[in-house]
Amino acid sequence: MTNPVHNMLDITICADADDAIAQGFNWATATPPVKPIEVKKVVVVRNGTERGNATVDFVLQDETGQRFAFMVTGNLLKSIPC
Repeated sequence: MTNPVHNMLDITICADADDAIAQGFNWATATPPVKPIEVKKVVVVRNGTERGNATVDFVLQDETGQRFAFMVTGNLLKSIPC
């Protein structure tokens, strides 16, 4: 059975840093440019989902001060193949 997360995420697995660069994942030379962003705050919510599972919320900020947020669940992390 295919995990539905794998159908939604574009996942690339690299053996090491050299392999990542060979596959085009060199953020310093990426086209279009990949802008730096800083993690400003991490919030762990013990009962963050409706089922009571924990979530980790990341608050990010770019060089212009614009803020972004994304959430990661343990199930999402476990579903990413290594």
